[in-house]
Amino acid sequence: MRFAWIAASLAVAALLAPAAKADDAKTVVKVGVTDRPDNAGLFLAYRRGYFDREGISLEFVGGGSAASDFVSALGLNQVQVAAGSPNAGFFNALGRGINIRIVADWSHVGGPDDGTFSLLARTDLMDQGAIKTLADLKGRTIAVGPSHGSVNDIMIEAALKKGGLGLSDANLVLMGFADGIPAMASHKIDAALLIEPLVTMAEGKGVAKLLATAGAVIPGYELAVVYYSPEFAHQTDLATRYMIAYLEGRRDFHDAFFAKKDREAAIQVLAQDLPRVPAELWRTAQPSDADPNGEVNVANILVQGKYYKDNGEVSGPLPDIEKYVDRQFAEAAVKKIGRR
Repeated sequence: MRFAWIAASLAVAALLAPAAKADDAKTVVKVGVTDRPDNAGLFLAYRRGYFDREGISLEFVGGGSAASDFVSALGLNQVQVAAGSPNAGFFNALGRGINIRIVADWSHVGGPDDGTFSLLARTDLMDQGAIKTLADLKGRTIAVGPSHGSVNDIMIEAALKKGGLGLSDANLVLMGFADGIPAMASHKIDAALLIEPLVTMAEGKGVAKLLATAGAVIPGYELAVVYYSPEFAHQTDLATRYMIAYLEGRRDFHDAFFAKKDREAAIQVLAQDLPRVPAELWRTAQPSDADPNGEVNVANILVQGKYYKDNGEVSGPLPDIEKYVDRQFAEAAVKKIGRR
């Protein structure tokens, strides 16, 4: 998923490059970073020295979306680690013979209250009673994200179905997530799929109100996973040490933003790498979460693949995802740092 609130991450490679140079004692690992907001756990691990402790120096490589920018690079070992969505482009890449490893959860939809990915409708329409429920989206213009072939398609179809509607019952338009707020403010569209912190921003500006959370519509869905290149996966000790540091950063993020343990300290760390994100947004926007043990919902990835295949967005046979899942690194990391 693209996220405009950080034009950050495209600049993040340059931002972090000086600190990413290895000394003679550390092994350089090239990590693809995108413009999603869920890099926070990785950055916490980086800034708190967890990778340094494991003898790893990170070199960040910026890109727009893992599916388009990093899958091929991973296959060629031009980057060793990246995170990306199990979207149609991912399945097509596997079908072309690109052999990458799925090694950990990066971000997933939680329970009913998880609004990190949500459908919002214009405040004026909600206040007037013109839109009260999902059924009231009939005939409405809805922005569904920047492109097809991703979980956005699944989310909007499932939301409309909960309202007794089909895809043809609404006017669905492609639009970048960040563009959804001004489009609703100017009444060009009636509703939009947004991701945090845009959800909080839209509500805070009085532009839109929450209509349905992803947690209430597609609970448990994998939004993104961690990929290793095949060559990196063969370096078992190094790849396991990377996973240890990654999971510790993820756990720190969970503790700070879900358990509210030392949250302000975490915000100060993240401000170094995401300077365009106001501290108040870290305090108010709902954070996305990852499994603290790195466990991946493989069954759900299969569900998503079948959806894209059934909708003609995956060419050729659907790849056997289990062939690309490698659980050994997360399992070994958990043995070292304990299960949560």
